[in-house]
Amino acid sequence: MDHESIMALYAVIQQELQSPDVNIAKVSIALGSVESPLTKRDPTERCWPVNFLGEVMECLDIFQLFVAEINRQLATKELDARGKVKLVADAVWSKLTGVFVNDVLHVQHVYIFTQHLKYGTKSSKRQLDCGGVVTTVLAACQLLALQYGHTDLAACKFQVSEDHCWLNCDPGGGREGTIEVTTDSAVKRALPVDAAAWQGWLYSGGHAPLCSHQMTITAMITSMNPSITTRQNTGEDSAQVQRAQRHLLRMIHSNYPDLMYPAALGCLADLEERQVQDALEAAVEGDDKAKLEQHLQANQAQSLFERAIQISTQPGLGGHHQWYPYSYMFGHLMRRAEFLVKEAAQLLGQDVALQQADVAIQSAMQSIGSRGGAVVLQHYRFMSTDEQLYKDLEGVLEQSCDMFRWRHQQVKQPITHTNQLTSLLEFWDGICHLYTGKAKPSHWIGHLLKTLKLFTAEARIHAASTAEIRSAVMTKANPLWAELKAARIKALFETADLADANGNSSKRKKRSGTYRLDS
Repeated sequence: MDHESIMALYAVIQQELQSPDVNIAKVSIALGSVESPLTKRDPTERCWPVNFLGEVMECLDIFQLFVAEINRQLATKELDARGKVKLVADAVWSKLTGVFVNDVLHVQHVYIFTQHLKYGTKSSKRQLDCGGVVTTVLAACQLLALQYGHTDLAACKFQVSEDHCWLNCDPGGGREGTIEVTTDSAVKRALPVDAAAWQGWLYSGGHAPLCSHQMTITAMITSMNPSITTRQNTGEDSAQVQRAQRHLLRMIHSNYPDLMYPAALGCLADLEERQVQDALEAAVEGDDKAKLEQHLQANQAQSLFERAIQISTQPGLGGHHQWYPYSYMFGHLMRRAEFLVKEAAQLLGQDVALQQADVAIQSAMQSIGSRGGAVVLQHYRFMSTDEQLYKDLEGVLEQSCDMFRWRHQQVKQPITHTNQLTSLLEFWDGICHLYTGKAKPSHWIGHLLKTLKLFTAEARIHAASTAEIRSAVMTKANPLWAELKAARIKALFETADLADANGNSSKRKKRSGTYRLDS
């Protein structure tokens, strides 16, 4: 790596973190000018900028000219803060082609927007993703406030949920101050978030972190994507981008811990896990038991996930409205258990590896149970915009069921232990809350039934009796677990559990075709 450019990047971030007036545009340009070249498709073209600071300042000048033109337009109008944000958002959108994208890599930085400004119509794909649009609009609003006297825009802040972001110009972060700028429809642009949307996960039920400008730096670093740009998603990452991202997040975590919100801690934990996993695999390959045991004990990633969970439960974030800290913890512990069984068993000894794997699995299942992720799901009602949550829940459910199949193959008889099954039923109870008034996904019900068949009737009864169940539909299902009559259970969960005027359950008509997200 180019040491001079690396140190220059770190210096820019440090300087802005310490500044009372963070230059959001400069930070985003700096991060993008590093990420873009280091993730190019052609390996021979992947390098740090030759003149990092020079390129950053050139892009910043281009962006400031764009903002100056917006200021000239504002001089001819009398607008309130929301109207000004709309004008800025319209100006940003006028430089893009089509809608914002979520499936295109490396378009989340102001740097990319300045490249669109620099090359104009020569670029056929002038795109930004959701984060790119919001960051660019915020950066422009900030410059208008600092350089051109539009002080009413100084209150604009970045608000980020687990899968979306928007602006908020209310000093207290109230819902009435929310401003959506990611819609490609000019008529809908700069409107507040629709009241009904607060019921869904996409907007964190109204409890998304409201970022100070310093915390926005953390958010921009967290959004860095090390994935190499390829025609097919090969899963290859840029080690240089990962190292830069890890270093910056470590520095913020050490020196400015209050700027680390749950998603940022989860990102750092994931980066730490990858580094430790490389060391674990090296220890196994080198037949070094002492090193293996040392790295297994020092689980920095798990400590960071635990910290993310702790922060997510605090009143400032509404308490238990963040799903990903639990999901990430679950995934981390399941990966650790798989490593212990498949790769470390020969060196540690079969019994020791299985014992440690069992502890990891137990903790993983607890993380999605009634004292973990299931509580989060109870706060939401599933909406068509919650597609990413749907995918993540499906992954957690499938991984849980695969683990139980593996256990069944181990013992070669029906499973009698119930602790982990209790957590699975509590997780399913959370899903039932999420899908209140809706049919539960039929293939998810199939996964659940296949898994329950792996247990003895006594184990199912005991797990159901000890599980902390809160949804009405799971309470109704409680007598059915012993005999496990699949038809009755499927009918219960595939019914949209809507109550009529007399309190009786009513059955929704089945739609033709396959299950859809909005069904």
